Amino acid sequence: MSKRALITGITGYVGRGVARRLLEDGFEIIGLVRNSEDDFEKRVAELRADLGESEKLIFVRGDMTDDSALKDLNVEGITHIVHSAAVTRFNVEADLAQAANVDGSRNIFEWAKGCPQLGCFSYISTIYACGLVDGEVLETRHKGPRTFANHYENSKFDAEDLLQKEYGELPWQIMRVATIIADDDHGGVTQQNAFHNTLKLFFYGLLSLVPGKAEVPLYFVTGRFVVDAIAELTQYCERQSIVHICHSLDETPTLGELLNLAYDRFSEEEDFRSRNILRPLLCDAESFGLLVGEAEDMGATLMSQGLGSIAPFAKELFTVKDIKNDLFRAALKDYRAPDPKVLLNAVCSHLIKTRWGKRAG
Repeated sequence: MSKRALITGITGYVGRGVARRLLEDGFEIIGLVRNSEDDFEKRVAELRADLGESEKLIFVRGDMTDDSALKDLNVEGITHIVHSAAVTRFNVEADLAQAANVDGSRNIFEWAKGCPQLGCFSYISTIYACGLVDGEVLETRHKGPRTFANHYENSKFDAEDLLQKEYGELPWQIMRVATIIADDDHGGVTQQNAFHNTLKLFFYGLLSLVPGKAEVPLYFVTGRFVVDAIAELTQYCERQSIVHICHSLDETPTLGELLNLAYDRFSEEEDFRSRNILRPLLCDAESFGLLVGEAEDMGATLMSQGLGSIAPFAKELFTVKDIKNDLFRAALKDYRAPDPKVLLNAVCSHLIKTRWGKRAG
């Protein structure tokens, strides 16, 4: 039987990587591209340049916030769906998070009900869909009510809840992904996020205070690890399952360890040493809020922009989560965690060498 997968979010980092892996495994891929008619062809050309000119790769234009976006797409032969499309910014606005991450997900859930040959619906979520909780986080359904650090977390919780409550007939599996900080174990970075922005502020002496507690674990993974896991588990689907695509607590660095390691690595650079930059101090939420407020009063500076990407996640840096991955480890054929200190050092080295993407690697 031929394998045909619809991938939402194929223009994104994870979606594109999963498409590449599934193509290698013999899948036909339909990529849903959210672009206007004017730039659709340009985006498709970019995707084909990256993924290849395979006849097994086709693209359709559609915006999932439009409930009619998929109405003309033929459901025949669709055996797998990977729903990775989402607005993943921690500082996403509430209305956009609702429209894209919740209402958009509902539209693809509804469309999936009409796929008679569907064997697996992989919904890509985040380990932070649990919200602001301490202690064990199990690979089970999160029950509300809960509090969240930002609208992104809240929207992922709501989409998970919707899928589990109203779409029990779908062969769904939920994959909660940790924070991607590098492409692979070598530390290369092609997509930067709040983690990299924080290190940038640190390196340039613009971060005197960091919110959080030293013992808070930071669940980091590589893009290769995430893509390989999603591709494998999509092909060997366990219906109504939930897994955490992350490493376990004893394989995870803490906030204090990250700051120490980054400071030691940055101190090897002459330009960093010449600025006599001090190691950032950990502070309480109120003190960090004052720093953010002062930065905002200064206008659109590098520091205000950088702090603006950290602030929506700051509350999570006070929660000590023990995120369990037992079901995930059991489901994978081969599970391996990199040495976290080696990986973090490699990422810092790459960022320094490229000056956060401004120089060739």
